[in-house]
Amino acid sequence: MHYIRLLRPPSVCQLGQASSSLGLVLTITTDLGESFLAPDAPIDIAVELVVETIEDEVDEPRDGENDDEKPHTKKVVKTRVINLPLSASSTASTGKASRANRVQKSAAAVGSRAPSWRAGLRVLKVDAWLSKDAEYCVWGTPLRPTLTVMKRRICIRTADKKLSATRARQLFDSSSADSGHGDGSIMPLWLDVPDTADKEFPRVALRQLLLHDGVAASGAGACLATCVEVEEDIGESIARHVWDAGLMAVAFLADTCLEQLLSPRRLQEEDQDRQNAPSAEPSSLSESLHGILLSQQIQESGKPLRVLELGSGVGILGLGLAAIIQEARRRAFYLNQARDCNTMFVLTDLPDAEEHARANMARSSAVSLQYENLDWEDGRVGRFGPVVAGNNIGPESGNTWDLVVLSDCTYNVDMLPALVETLVALSSLNRAQDAQPLSVFLARKPRHVSEEALFSLMAAHGWTVAASKAVRLPVLHGDAEVVELFLYVKAQG
Repeated sequence: MHYIRLLRPPSVCQLGQASSSLGLVLTITTDLGESFLAPDAPIDIAVELVVETIEDEVDEPRDGENDDEKPHTKKVVKTRVINLPLSASSTASTGKASRANRVQKSAAAVGSRAPSWRAGLRVLKVDAWLSKDAEYCVWGTPLRPTLTVMKRRICIRTADKKLSATRARQLFDSSSADSGHGDGSIMPLWLDVPDTADKEFPRVALRQLLLHDGVAASGAGACLATCVEVEEDIGESIARHVWDAGLMAVAFLADTCLEQLLSPRRLQEEDQDRQNAPSAEPSSLSESLHGILLSQQIQESGKPLRVLELGSGVGILGLGLAAIIQEARRRAFYLNQARDCNTMFVLTDLPDAEEHARANMARSSAVSLQYENLDWEDGRVGRFGPVVAGNNIGPESGNTWDLVVLSDCTYNVDMLPALVETLVALSSLNRAQDAQPLSVFLARKPRHVSEEALFSLMAAHGWTVAASKAVRLPVLHGDAEVVELFLYVKAQG
């Protein structure tokens, strides 16, 4: 899996009466930046300008209807996508070049071959040219006072859309044998464009993943109900970025809860299975997770679902799962299977992750979300804040958790003992309330043999693997890689 990244925010060069340009300095690397994409053939890059507006539209009476009826006005969301001409640039990093030289490049860029990423590259500098029409769409005064600009964004992706990872089903599709064979192997990047040309671009970029195929994916994004969107840092740091295991875990959960299991036929089959064999154990990771995440929400008592994420980082796993559950509930409502029940997701991490986590929570329209700082050195001795401990929640919920989720948290082997003991302390919260045993969903990308110490630590503390699955990563022109998914349970006692 590879990611398009910007090494610095775009620079704007205004050229007077000629078109302006955006200077982009990008790279394509793995999630930790330890290697660069080395394709067998050059991969063309595309840049789209996406402007989303809300406009008043007059709904005229149809032919044959009452001619005396007055037309009424309705609000309509419209999206305009403009493909920007590109040219390779040696000045994108500073934006410095003579006006005449850049104007000449602008003319040459139109109709020329798009800049390409080739094997051996570490950095690609690109100028994206904005025509006057594109400039006006982004920074011009609206032609009508009834038009409101909602979003101004730049999308940087591969010109071949099949290679761009925009949909969860490209990353994992249980109905296809081709998952992981190159399609969806390069993740695009989105950026919010400032509302005036003289303002600097923000120092954060956006990642989006469409969770199911109910809405077509494009550079314009998708509705919040079906799309998870998170911001991450621009630059070479890897600490606040989306990583492979979290992304693949979200794709697997979307397949489990939305594409694979939540259909009228499947629901009827599950009801019949429970009647015939109520004590039977689930036979797969998908069915096990479905039983935790959806059964008690859709078929059973309506007990509130409480999910806790450890080491959330930018929040891709927790926020993705929250959006998935919300969409599952929406579908279940139309199947007359939904109940009025609460759902709570809590993200936790160290204090330096809080800013991005809270910003991404604000971007989400998902069910109840909270954040609390949690150091595993505190967690291992049962020292939790009021949100995790449940002290600020009514007695109907108590301080028990249905599921703990975590991804990409095993790379620092020195912290594994603290992590496992934090899980033990969380399990003790359930035991103190005579609640069901705690379940833990863990996603990891194997990177070093030393990380396997996790398994012996978990076993030593009484955790057993209830189900597991190895999911193949989409990789273009590289060695096969997997993300390992585990569901752990800890019996009471």
